[in-house]
Amino acid sequence: MNRLRTSMLAMVIILVGCQSVANYQANLQAWVGQSEQNLEASWGSPSSITLSGDFRLISYIQNDGAYVQGGYWAGGVMPLYCTTTFTIQNDIVIQAQFVGNECQSY
Repeated sequence: MNRLRTSMLAMVIILVGCQSVANYQANLQAWVGQSEQNLEASWGSPSSITLSGDFRLISYIQNDGAYVQGGYWAGGVMPLYCTTTFTIQNDIVIQAQFVGNECQSY
């Protein structure tokens, strides 16, 4: 019974983690079709802007430090970050994507 309870708890934790990343993706997709001006009014000044032909890539970088795994002596360090990039064409968001392990919405 204890093993079943542990397995159920692990499954719930995994599902909650997936939902928060899925929510983040859904929140980003809501920006597609919005103006660059509205995006910057909500998100603030971008961390970087890259020009690529007719496109502007606007990136927001979030660094939340690091997580030490396995203890002080035998552990490894995992940086916690999220980089979100919006592709802009003619002042309209046409794509939103992210990479990182701290990209979550609730």
